[in-house]
Amino acid sequence: MKKVKKFIYILILIFISLIFFEIISISTKYVNRSTFNIDVNNVRIPLIKKLVRKIDNFYAFSLLKLSKKHQEHLNQQDKKFEDLPEYKTLSAKKNNFTISNFNEKNNLDEWKRSHGNHSSNRFSNLSKINLSNIKNLDLVWKYEFSDINRDIQANPVIANGKIFTPTTGNKVISINAATGKKIWEYQTDSTPARRGILFWSYENKSKIYFCAEKNLISLNAENGKLEKNFGKNGIVKLKNRCKISPVIINNNLVIATVEPALEVYNLNNGKLLWKYYLKKKSEKKRYGGKRYDYSGGNPWGGISADTKRGIVFITTGNAGSYFNGVNRPDDNKHSNSIIAIDILNKKKLWDFQEIKHDIWNFDIPAPPILTSIRKNNINIDVVVAVSKTGNTIILDRLSGEPIFDFREKKAPRSKIPGEKTSYYQPFLDLPEPFSKQFFSKSEISNISTQSTNYIKNKIKNSNYGFFEPHEIDKQNIFFGFHGGAEWMGASINNNDGMMYITSHNIPTVGNIHEVENKYSYYKYYSEFERLLDQNGYPGSKPPWGNLSALDLNTGKIKWQVPFGEYDELTKMGIPLTGTENYGGATGTAGNLIFATGTLDKKIRAFNSNNGEEVWSYQLEYVGSGPPSIYSINDEQYIVVASTGSYSLSSAYNVDFGNLLYCFKLKKNE
Repeated sequence: MKKVKKFIYILILIFISLIFFEIISISTKYVNRSTFNIDVNNVRIPLIKKLVRKIDNFYAFSLLKLSKKHQEHLNQQDKKFEDLPEYKTLSAKKNNFTISNFNEKNNLDEWKRSHGNHSSNRFSNLSKINLSNIKNLDLVWKYEFSDINRDIQANPVIANGKIFTPTTGNKVISINAATGKKIWEYQTDSTPARRGILFWSYENKSKIYFCAEKNLISLNAENGKLEKNFGKNGIVKLKNRCKISPVIINNNLVIATVEPALEVYNLNNGKLLWKYYLKKKSEKKRYGGKRYDYSGGNPWGGISADTKRGIVFITTGNAGSYFNGVNRPDDNKHSNSIIAIDILNKKKLWDFQEIKHDIWNFDIPAPPILTSIRKNNINIDVVVAVSKTGNTIILDRLSGEPIFDFREKKAPRSKIPGEKTSYYQPFLDLPEPFSKQFFSKSEISNISTQSTNYIKNKIKNSNYGFFEPHEIDKQNIFFGFHGGAEWMGASINNNDGMMYITSHNIPTVGNIHEVENKYSYYKYYSEFERLLDQNGYPGSKPPWGNLSALDLNTGKIKWQVPFGEYDELTKMGIPLTGTENYGGATGTAGNLIFATGTLDKKIRAFNSNNGEEVWSYQLEYVGSGPPSIYSINDEQYIVVASTGSYSLSSAYNVDFGNLLYCFKLKKNE
């Protein structure tokens, strides 16, 4: 009997030790976090994870029942709110700007990184194709991928006469950029280069780097073989997923993962050098009994690099669950933000938050863009971020201070117990918003009497307005869940500070419900869908998709036109409505903007001076990424992926495809 008891004790001890082993993570690579980290989210074994969460929930339930302090967290009375002023403003920087000494360049013959370059400005100085000859642009080749698993959400990279692109399956391939003939392909185990690839060359060597979920991979650009000296036979195993294109500063290869963290590796051997944790820890561990929710804030939109100054700029997404912020009171610092990190000195320079305590899914979804604008008759270096709310945030490069007044308006308070919404949210005059921001009855669809009446009835007794918080079991109607801006971001001409951006104005119906379980005393789940009329058209007034030109120097919109078309509505005499779109725009020095991603499956060219459509081509599938532009033997090419859209398919009848189109001028033109 004693032996049995001893055996049981040993088993219990082993099990407890295993739990502690799972909860504790150890890393000496963080520069802003302790070596030992205790968190139930570290647990990987499903059985232990389930047990630990049950214990944690029981403990939280007990705290809420027994502790007045934790009970008070659910009290929504807030006397301070009534005494606050209606507006407050973070004043624009007036002097001591970051002077533009290096002058970021637009792309020329090659396109060495998705979004164009380390600045992510996605603009080409090529002008061989221009307003005078755009009518002669024609298809030169079309490449068909061998399988279809997903859409492509990265624009191709072009260097040394080769195109490098992920496929619609788990492959990365190289194609002859002039002929469209495949050179090599590399098979991965998971989705590769979801948001981009980086080409790098030094002396006589050329490589490409990309992430495939939890793998960081380096390939020989000439033959597609793994670089054996990098990581383990060409692959570095990551602890967390990475979707974005890396950047290089000196011998540092920099990525960002969904931990969320910035991670720095040796460019040649793939050794992890250090990490920066992209969250601000709360001093208190629990609120209302529950552990503080540190999930979210992921840098899935992308990163950019000032290679001269050795600084990486990151944009981050929303914190925690979409509509539920009960377990994460305060502003949730570093989420919905632009963050600047000094790679050479391993420290954060600054961070700037757009939306505080986000409960609407208002990420900053695209990589920050590094460019120069004109201020006080001098050229200054800035960081530009476009957001789902339709805002364009322009910050001084080194200080992170806004170039235009950042005005905020007092926002409504939540009725959900424990939901501590922010007192203020952005309400900007300049730069002018490029998309609709707040839903109201005046925004109800007007394309027909039937549509108007249908939507009026659908939104009866719903909430809507300026950053209206969610209410349990009551609809909330708002713009911005799908953008505004999306992961495609914007194209900026570094020579004159003009920004070109595709966006949409699609209202969302959001709901939050309470889960009724024994120990889920205030657990909620979210539901959302697009607000559509009886025929599947958006429930708001057109335009539903736009292409806009915004002058970053003045903050003023120069022109804005509908982007995309429903043929059947045009035939009914309804003015051009635009459509929801997930492709993006790329500008050129030929006074042209090439854009795609609309439901009508076209790639279009617009006059960058006034937004007039000057050319279009019917693709077989929806364009799924921004066009890339390059030159070989003094001939200019435009290449674009046509693979359908995962984002559009959740609301519309969208086919997935497997094509890459390439265009150039007809011969003798």
